[in-house]
Amino acid sequence: MRSLFDYLEERRLIMISGKGGTGKTTTASAIAIELAERGYKTAVISLDPAHSLGDSLMMEIGPELKKVEGVNGKLYAMEFDPKLLFEHEREKLRKAIESDQSETLGAPIPDEMFDLLLDTNYMPIEFAEGIGFLRLLDGLMESDFDKIVFDTAPTGHTLKLLELPEYLDSFVGKLIRFQLRVSSIFSSVKRFFGFGPEIDTAKETLKALDELKEKISKAKKVLMDEKESEFIVITLPLAMSIFESARLIGELDAYGIPNHFVVINMVRIYSGDCTFCENLSKMHMRYLKEIIELFKDKNMRVVPFFSREIRGIEVIKEIMKYLKDFTPEDALDAINSGITIDYRNGKFLTKLKNNIRFLVNFGSILW
Repeated sequence: MRSLFDYLEERRLIMISGKGGTGKTTTASAIAIELAERGYKTAVISLDPAHSLGDSLMMEIGPELKKVEGVNGKLYAMEFDPKLLFEHEREKLRKAIESDQSETLGAPIPDEMFDLLLDTNYMPIEFAEGIGFLRLLDGLMESDFDKIVFDTAPTGHTLKLLELPEYLDSFVGKLIRFQLRVSSIFSSVKRFFGFGPEIDTAKETLKALDELKEKISKAKKVLMDEKESEFIVITLPLAMSIFESARLIGELDAYGIPNHFVVINMVRIYSGDCTFCENLSKMHMRYLKEIIELFKDKNMRVVPFFSREIRGIEVIKEIMKYLKDFTPEDALDAINSGITIDYRNGKFLTKLKNNIRFLVNFGSILW
């Protein structure tokens, strides 16, 4: 069985997604920290509009890449603001269109008309987010980062992100065709009356749109490249989370996007005097069996449920031992053996129901 991180060492782009509240951000942080400490210059970037990456790492993070301290390696973090990057592309397009319209109409395009066409207030939010993401991805892929980890938005937003290349391609294609027609008509009229250059300037006008289409095409290729990308789905041992994860995996397969790993988070592994905890553990055991059958063609890892929040670099590092090679079968064996795994007093702890101390093969500290 290959370690998750051994596999990710061969990939550059890593996308983390799943239903809201499944622990995507913690998982993305853990993966990014481990890759950085393995010697890779790594960027971890939140795409979720409700950013929690800064809360997870316990540091202030903004829309610019910021170095993460406390990591034995080069790790940078960013909370992505799509509208900032969209505005950059929007202004490029405005200048290109205004330049051409000045030649064809003798005056700049009215602000009201341009805003109606390309203002985020008048278009689907997915378009603005998509333009921003494509520009971000394009810049990162051209950068010197060895690994790029994206903490994506909840499943619904992620599915829209997957649809964006097709959506944008269609939208931009229509816009290009419209502009070509308009520019060609005005150029023909001008030439008929003996004004303006003999050469149609439409292609020059639409250079910005052509660049955008190129970014869209590159994004498609990167996301679908088996040697370049990996999409990791995070789920919980609960029915609704499992259903949503199955839907996401189906969409990934349909788009041809590589997805070999599923992480099952917050699995309660408990045996003791707490009736609620023990019943929760038994319920999770039942769902683990369903997950094993449902995702049998995937590599699966389990991260146990802990009685405190996993935040901060040092605490996040401790869950990496589970991400590496703790499987659903290992979790089921632990539950059936009367083992408890938890985090108490600043330590990850493992104990048998009869309090016999032992060392488990995934390296937990003894209780």
